[in-house]
Amino acid sequence: MAGKKQTGFLDKLFQLSPNPISVVKVSDATFVDVNNAFTTYFGLKRKEIIGRTPLEVGLISAEERLIYQIKLKKTGYDRSILAKVTSKKKGACYMLFNTKRMKVDGHSYYLSIGTDISTMDFIQKAQQFDNLIQSLDAVKETGVMFIRNYEKKNPSIVYANQEAQNVLKINPLKKILKMIQGQESIFLKTPEFIYYVRNIFCQDGSPWKFIFMRRLIDATCMTQKLKEFNLTSRECQIAVMVTYGHSNGDIAKNLCISQFTVKDHLKSIFKIIGVHKRSELFSKLLSIS
Repeated sequence: MAGKKQTGFLDKLFQLSPNPISVVKVSDATFVDVNNAFTTYFGLKRKEIIGRTPLEVGLISAEERLIYQIKLKKTGYDRSILAKVTSKKKGACYMLFNTKRMKVDGHSYYLSIGTDISTMDFIQKAQQFDNLIQSLDAVKETGVMFIRNYEKKNPSIVYANQEAQNVLKINPLKKILKMIQGQESIFLKTPEFIYYVRNIFCQDGSPWKFIFMRRLIDATCMTQKLKEFNLTSRECQIAVMVTYGHSNGDIAKNLCISQFTVKDHLKSIFKIIGVHKRSELFSKLLSIS
C-alpha cells in the first residue's frame, strides 16, 4: 500500500514539475512519457508525442540530436547540455538538458529535464554566432577555422567552412598549428593553391584560436606578375617553383639542369626582384598591383 502511495506521489511530482520532463526509450529513441510542462512548452498534445522520436515530432534537428547522442554514449548521462529546439508556440529556443540513462523492468530509458534559457544574454550571443556561421559557410576562397584547446595535445576543430575543410584534407590541423606556432602569419601551399594563413588569438588565457586562410594567386597569375621584372622564361619557371615551395633539388630534377645552375638563376632573380631569400619572394610578388 505504501508503495502505491509513493508511486502516486512521484507521478504527481512528475506532472507538476515546472520544467519540461521526458522519458525516451534508448532502443528506438521514441517518447514513452512527457509531463504537462513538456506539452505546454512545445505546444503539442501527448498523442502527438508518445511513440514518436524527437526528430519525427520536429523538436530538434538531426545535427543537434547527433551531438546529443554522442555525448550520452560516452557516459550514459549528461549535465547541462545546450541544445537548440523548436517549439510550436515559441519557434527556435535554447534549452539546457540534464539527462540520465536508467533501467526499468529490463528496458533502458533516458530521463531528461529541460530548462529554457532563451532569454539569457549568452543565448542571444549564441544566436548571433549562428548567424555568423551561416555567413562564413557562404564565404568563397577564404578558409575559416575555430579551434579549441590549441595548445593541448589534442586540439579540436569546433568549426571549419568548406574552403578550410579542403585545406585540411592536404594539411592536417596539427601540421598547420606546428607551422604557425609563435607566428602571426605563414604561407601554406596545396597542390592547387597557395594560402596566406593568419593566426588570430583570443584574449590571454582563452583556449580559442581563429585561423583564416586566404587563397592567393595561382601559378599562371604568378608568371604574369614575374614578367613585370623582365625575367627570362627560365627565371620565371624557377621563381614560380620556388614560390610553391620546391627545393633546389626538385627544381633541378624537373627542369633537367644542375643545382649549381639553379643557384645561379636564383641569385639573379633575387637581385632583379630585390629580395635576399626565398621566403621574401612570395611576399614581394603580393605587393605588386
